[in-house]
Amino acid sequence: MLKIFTRILLASFMLVVSWVQAQRRPEQCATMEMDSLLRLRHPEEGSLTDFERDLQRKMIQIKAKMAANRGTAEVITIPIIVHIVHNGEAIGTGRNISQAQVQSQIETLNEDFRRRANTNGFNNDPRGADIEIEFCLAQLNPQGQRMAEPGIERINGNRADWTRNDIEGSLKPTTSWDPNKYYNIWVLDFGGQDGNLLGYAQFPSNSNLSGIPSGGGAASTDGVVVNFANFGNAQKGSFPILAAPNNLGRTLTHETGHWLGLRHIWGDASCGDDFCDDTPPQASESRGCQKGRVSCGSTNMVENYMDYSDDGCFNIFTRDQKTRMRAVMEISPRRAILLTSNVCGQVVVSRPVPEFQAENRFVLLGGQVKFTDLSSSFPTAWQWEFEGGDPATSTLQNPTVTYKSPGKFKVSLIVSNSVGASAPLVKTEYIEVINAGLCTSITNFVGTGTVIKQAPGTGYVAGQNSRRTKAVAELFENVLGYTNLRGASLKFGVAKAARGSATESVVRVKVWNARGFQGGPGSELTVKEIPLRRIIEDVTNNRATSVVFDQNIDLSRQNNLAFLIGVEFDYVAGDTVALVTTKNGESLNATSWEQDVNGSWDRYIVRTGLNVAHAITAQVGMKPSVQIQASAQFIDPGQAVTLQGRGAGIINWSPPEGLSSTLGPQVVARPTRTITYSLKGTGSDVCVDSASVTLYVRNTQVLSNEKLPEKDFTLTPNPTNGLVEVSFTNALRGKVNVRLRSITGAEIWKGDFEKESDVFKHTLNMQGYPAGSYFIDIQLGEFADRRRLVKF
Repeated sequence: MLKIFTRILLASFMLVVSWVQAQRRPEQCATMEMDSLLRLRHPEEGSLTDFERDLQRKMIQIKAKMAANRGTAEVITIPIIVHIVHNGEAIGTGRNISQAQVQSQIETLNEDFRRRANTNGFNNDPRGADIEIEFCLAQLNPQGQRMAEPGIERINGNRADWTRNDIEGSLKPTTSWDPNKYYNIWVLDFGGQDGNLLGYAQFPSNSNLSGIPSGGGAASTDGVVVNFANFGNAQKGSFPILAAPNNLGRTLTHETGHWLGLRHIWGDASCGDDFCDDTPPQASESRGCQKGRVSCGSTNMVENYMDYSDDGCFNIFTRDQKTRMRAVMEISPRRAILLTSNVCGQVVVSRPVPEFQAENRFVLLGGQVKFTDLSSSFPTAWQWEFEGGDPATSTLQNPTVTYKSPGKFKVSLIVSNSVGASAPLVKTEYIEVINAGLCTSITNFVGTGTVIKQAPGTGYVAGQNSRRTKAVAELFENVLGYTNLRGASLKFGVAKAARGSATESVVRVKVWNARGFQGGPGSELTVKEIPLRRIIEDVTNNRATSVVFDQNIDLSRQNNLAFLIGVEFDYVAGDTVALVTTKNGESLNATSWEQDVNGSWDRYIVRTGLNVAHAITAQVGMKPSVQIQASAQFIDPGQAVTLQGRGAGIINWSPPEGLSSTLGPQVVARPTRTITYSLKGTGSDVCVDSASVTLYVRNTQVLSNEKLPEKDFTLTPNPTNGLVEVSFTNALRGKVNVRLRSITGAEIWKGDFEKESDVFKHTLNMQGYPAGSYFIDIQLGEFADRRRLVKF
């Protein structure tokens, strides 16, 4: 397969969910569109990254070195810790797999990576390679103590099964061993929407390379997860829980290939590129053992570990796959440092040797830096000194430091154990604090704005579509460590409403932290409802829609400060929105995410084969900004709306029309026409000192401000968790309009009825609505009234 070495390594920025059990429908890596493939074959049309360039240079060096040594390389050993996550079962029972089953798996892994003769891992294909990487079960735990079961930690998770969100969000961060010293493998039972998975891996991080975001994933989630019924080799013992045809230990071989930087053999695209010259192209993944299968003009290598064949079919890594994995072991920071780990050997009592690294060596004024101890010989005490930092000293193993002054600063570390203390390791001008760009906007969008239609099917990839996509989001790595998020601007390319400019539909703009599956959307940090009519106006005028969140979002509380901004979609007949994205292939960092109809998040590149960036810009800073919140957006003439300003000591409001006051953080507005209120903040050091909000006043005629007596308009019961009866009594007859509205005033249900007697009653079913506050509006001739309803 002809490979273009200058294309970006997409895998460096994404994690791959790989195999699924053959008897169930697989979760596939979708096919790339031809436009993307052509661009990738012509790198002058795309981007060039430091990581792929460095990787390819290193591959050339390794090939030359191996050629000089007649194809051999130094055998390297990687220490493994297997976290067996069970539900209280006895050892050797069910999920709490036996030590023998673990050992059978590691033996198989070594047979495959060493192309060992007289094993299933051997092949006589001239393209085949001994990777000359071995794996050992760790003998020593992080405290330097010898383990009773080498390389095994048993964890009672107090639950039967796990979803990827649970694994990434809670299990991994609380159980991971230092990934600079151990290859972490979690063995558990997948459940819920992920019950069909065999395993998944985190690609090697490249966060210490210049110009590259830390998209390889956090250290606390680094490693591989494998289903307990597919971990081990049924040919090496009696392990009845192992499930054929994935019962010969090849799930871990495949995922370890990903962990060492390999792509799927079909390049995650039809006739795609996996960056290895000696793997023939193929149209898609293989199933079963389709020997002799032909696609893309060549016989497919279905025996390659990076395909989807059955376990019994696999037996080959190629020479170029070897070169790629060996290159990753040299240039990917956490992989390279593993080679200095001595946890597989004997306990050596010696004075420790200090070493450390910073998560980010360039930081903005007021930003934080996390330091990771990499010292050898098991230190038990640490003495840090941080020039220009807060704190200036620390005795923690992995401290986090805030820098409040600009400049270049040194960091020093002394480590000690029972033998004694080390000499200080001093790194001069190690941290650079930049006093610039403290208030700015950041975006991943660089390219040609386009709206991509869903194919096959109808609708739009970044909007409502026939796949019923629930939401889309853009990942912001935030590598400079901005601590505050004020708002965003989003460029929509399509906006339609069934009721046209009179619509009261809203579009929900959301922010999530990046603690979800594979560094994707986790917890929701805020939501802002934007009137669809406003987006329609912005699209008509070819401008972005500006969003100011109700309050500042403190990013310093988020994992690695990364976050996502996106849009959640409703499916209402006649209402449609779609975000603008780059053309496919113009953005190569795999920052776009989507949530499917079942609520599961994954990257576009995995789901649809598209690699784009949304036209979303985040407004960030090292200081907060002035913000504004309104209790409602769609109101009747003269209806009271509370406006809340935040972020400044003194707040002035304008215009005065309909306002209870023009001074103070909270005022009440009673406008009689659609109007935009603005605030100006003073007295505080902020990034942005002003904000505005538009209140949309309905064209509703309310005569004499009369309202129905309280006893004559009732909601029963209120609060309610199910059916609620709307009733009122008077002598009027005619058409009754009943409207259910959200707390912001958005109409979410309507009913038109005929009142033919003194008493009107209608039962409204609230069972399908989320808990919260709502409004019920009624109108009959001259009379209009509103009651608040609480759903619990």
